[in-house]
Amino acid sequence: MTMLLAAAAVFVGCFCATVSGFGFALISTPLLSLILSPKEAIILLPILTVVLRVVTMYRVRHQFDFKLLRTIMIGWVVGVIPGSYVLYFLTVKQLQIFLGICLLVATFLMGKKYYLPIANKTLGRIGAGFGAGFFGTSTSVSGPPIVLYLLNEDLPKDYVRGNMIWIFGVGNLTSALMNVISGNAKAVSDWNVFLLMVPVVLVAAYAGELAFKFVNQELFRKISLGIVLLGSIMMLYNGCN
Repeated sequence: MTMLLAAAAVFVGCFCATVSGFGFALISTPLLSLILSPKEAIILLPILTVVLRVVTMYRVRHQFDFKLLRTIMIGWVVGVIPGSYVLYFLTVKQLQIFLGICLLVATFLMGKKYYLPIANKTLGRIGAGFGAGFFGTSTSVSGPPIVLYLLNEDLPKDYVRGNMIWIFGVGNLTSALMNVISGNAKAVSDWNVFLLMVPVVLVAAYAGELAFKFVNQELFRKISLGIVLLGSIMMLYNGCN
């Protein structure tokens, strides 16, 4: 039963991530934290995300901007460093509460179609990357800072999705490696869970690719904000319990 629940959590998160370009860890981390220890979930999900992205990155290779990817990754790499060590000083629950509150506020503003003018897009993208790297390594949830920033720029759905798939593929590989280097990976007691989840990731990715064909621009925006909202509520719930 435990493995079935874990598989369901991974399938839902992976399906949403394939359709929208993000949301795997945002949705799956709170669910998996009910089954595994929070730290185990945080360590395993970036690795599973790398598996997912390897499958989807090739398919969207013509729909991403290398300059945007490079700029965001500069911020991501910088954010990974404090993010990997903050777990030594703060609990996962404290980080979940903080991030959940921030996401609720951001989702509300974006839902009202409030757009923040970005005078310097380079600094804005580096800042989004820093937030993704920091929270991706400390809580496994890296998507919201980047998706909210890209939605704020009001970019086409194919462009947003393609860039997020590449960003999170490269970024989660960085976070996973940093967790190994910092010693956080020792928190995983049974790596068989990872092996059992790989087929689930592949099936969910295929289903998500089929579903994306029926998503238009406005629906994509609503799905993206809905995933952030759902994830923030789940993070707050887990952080307060």
